[in-house]
Amino acid sequence: MPLFLIPAILAAASPLPPPLDAGQAAQIRCVAALAIVASEQRRGVNDWGNLPPLARRGAHFSGTVGEALLKNPGMTREHVRDAMIAGVATFQKAGDLPRDTVTSCIALMDKVDPPVPPPSLAECAGTIGLAADDAQKTAPGSQNSRLLAAFAAVLNSRARDELRAGGKTEVENDTILGLAREKLSADIRARRATPDVEACLEMAKP
Repeated sequence: MPLFLIPAILAAASPLPPPLDAGQAAQIRCVAALAIVASEQRRGVNDWGNLPPLARRGAHFSGTVGEALLKNPGMTREHVRDAMIAGVATFQKAGDLPRDTVTSCIALMDKVDPPVPPPSLAECAGTIGLAADDAQKTAPGSQNSRLLAAFAAVLNSRARDELRAGGKTEVENDTILGLAREKLSADIRARRATPDVEACLEMAKP
C-alpha cells in the first residue's frame, strides 16, 4: 500500500471532531481546570483556601458540558473525552493553575450547571432510612447497617424538631416524613432521583 494513502485511511476511520465555538471551548477549559483542583483537593496537594470541595460538582458539570457538546453534529463521546483530557494536559504542561482562572471557572459552572438545592432534613431522614433498610437486608446486624440506622434516627429526630418549630403536630410530622420517604423510594425505583447520601450524612453529624 502506498504510504501516502495511510493518513487518508486513518482520517476516514477516525473523523476529526467538529470545531468548538468560543463558549464551548471555555467550558471544556473549565472542566479541565476544576478536575485538576478536585484531584488536588482529594490528595491534599496545593492550598486552595476556602474553595468548596469540587469533586462532586465538577463531575456533574463535566457531564452537563459533555451532553451538551454531543448535540453538535459529528461529535462523539470519544471526541468529548479527548478534548477534556487535552484541556487537563494543557494546564499540566503550563505547570500553573491561576486562582483567578479557577474562580472564574466556578462562576461559569454555577451559570451553566447551577447547584442543586441541598436536601431537606425530611428528605435526608428518608434517604438514610432507606439506606439503612437496604444495608440490613444485605448484611443483617453489620456495623454499616447499625451506623446507618443510628444516623437515620438522628436525622428523623432533627427533622421532627424542625417541623415542630414550624408549628406542625406529631400527626402532621408522621405524614410529612412518611410521604417524603415514599416519594424518594418511588423516584429511586423510577430512576428519577439519585439521593445525595454524602450531604445527608453531613447533616447527621453532631
